[in-house]
Amino acid sequence: MLRRLHIRNYLLIEELDLPLHDGLTIITGETGSGKSILIGALALAMGERAEAGVARDAQLRCVVELEIDLRGVAVMDWFDRHELPYEERTIMRRQIEPGGRSRAFINDTPVRIELLRELGGRIVHVHSQHHTLLLNDAHFQLGLVDHVALTGSLVANYVSAYAEWRLRAKELQTLKEQEAQLRAEQDFLRYQWNELTQASLVPDELARITTDLSRAEHADEIRSALLLFGNALSNDAGLLDQLATARQQLAKAARIDPKVEVVLERVRTTEIELKDLADEAANRAGAVELDPADLERLRLRSDELGRLLRKYHKEQVEELILLRDSLATRLTTIDTLDDRLHAVEQDEQRNANEVRVRGKALSKARTSALVPLGDRIALILHDLGLPDTRVTFEHRSVEPGPRGMDAVRVMFSANKDRAPSTLDKVASGGELSRLMLALISLTADSQGTRTVIFDEIDTGVSGEVADRVGALMARMGKERQILAITHLPQIASKGDHHLLVSKGEIEGQVRTRLTTLTGTERVQAIAQMLSGRKVTKQALENARVLLSTAK
Repeated sequence: MLRRLHIRNYLLIEELDLPLHDGLTIITGETGSGKSILIGALALAMGERAEAGVARDAQLRCVVELEIDLRGVAVMDWFDRHELPYEERTIMRRQIEPGGRSRAFINDTPVRIELLRELGGRIVHVHSQHHTLLLNDAHFQLGLVDHVALTGSLVANYVSAYAEWRLRAKELQTLKEQEAQLRAEQDFLRYQWNELTQASLVPDELARITTDLSRAEHADEIRSALLLFGNALSNDAGLLDQLATARQQLAKAARIDPKVEVVLERVRTTEIELKDLADEAANRAGAVELDPADLERLRLRSDELGRLLRKYHKEQVEELILLRDSLATRLTTIDTLDDRLHAVEQDEQRNANEVRVRGKALSKARTSALVPLGDRIALILHDLGLPDTRVTFEHRSVEPGPRGMDAVRVMFSANKDRAPSTLDKVASGGELSRLMLALISLTADSQGTRTVIFDEIDTGVSGEVADRVGALMARMGKERQILAITHLPQIASKGDHHLLVSKGEIEGQVRTRLTTLTGTERVQAIAQMLSGRKVTKQALENARVLLSTAK
């Protein structure tokens, strides 16, 4: 339940610290005094979007803080799931910084705005006169049936199965689209793969071919260089002949001086190495000549590799090899696609069947609740001054959707001689308000809602009917916390607590004030609601009667 609302620098409120109590709290005040500002502040604390300009002074921070008593409310798992500190007296706070930046806190821990909204939705339900428009919404009507019929677990089971089915159906659709695209490309992909496979690609092959072709094209130059080198070594008077003559002289000197033997040995080694170089040059010169058939083969292979590189926009043979392997993978995917499609189709069909099974179970529970639910609503409406009311639900089965396999419409008649029809055709504004109130009382019971706020939901009723509406709110207040903004004295008199909202000018600035009324102040306020600004004795007496009979 709500225990305290603190507001600072919000619209017409400079500062307000408002204790909130159990039972029915009535909020009254003249039109335009700022009653709805309280509802707006509550909504802000519970995660609603902050409109521009909510700060009274744009240079200062706007703060709305809501203290909630969570004893008996099953939210500890929610706190654990979001890793937030749980406290029986939890503080939800919203700050609008100068410049418009919004911040949210739960027990002084910064949180996303969505978490304020989630927690607030578990504690408080706010209903205004505008919500009666929802009564004509098919989804809203179905949601009411579920709330009152206690089909929550069946709905959760169905929603889970439906989400899994839609996920599988989406996967199947994606696979089918992929298959259609790949099938269209299959022949072309296979042609490319065959071409690259038949090319027998080898890493670094093009570099080796380029080297061999360059050698063949410069064969004469290479051979001439090798022959010239060999001749320089081995011709008459060549280097080897000169070295042989020098070796003979050194051998004579070594017989005289043994130290010369070291030089002589190195000359012999050099002579052997030079003879080997001469032989190697001669052999290589003879091998430089390339077989014309081999030369033609190299040229053809080079042209083929060059053509493939240009065709596939690659620079290296290794890239062609990677392309070939990726094509093989894609072709394998296509070849196995039928098996994958078949498996996913079976899964999708199993999920679809499960959705229908759970949908039928949910539909059975809903349809079995429709007649007693209509009777319960009608009974409440009888107490609210509509004794001839009949409420039925038109039901039809539909294809599985996010909310089940049912479509329902509330059918309503407030007159004996009129068959129930859709709300937009037969219900007046006052009847819609009372119907909404009846539904809220039922849904609050079914959901265990601890706090319900009515923002002028009594529009269109007056007199005895207003008294009955107030009595229903008072009964609801015995079980939970009710806050009700009203212009009707019959309803205001039923409150356990009475808050008066007023607007005035202080030091040249318009401000909203909130006053807790007791005793004669409350009599005066209700009398003013009865007679207007000029309070008469009759109005004061009527106010006392209303308050006494409300006890």
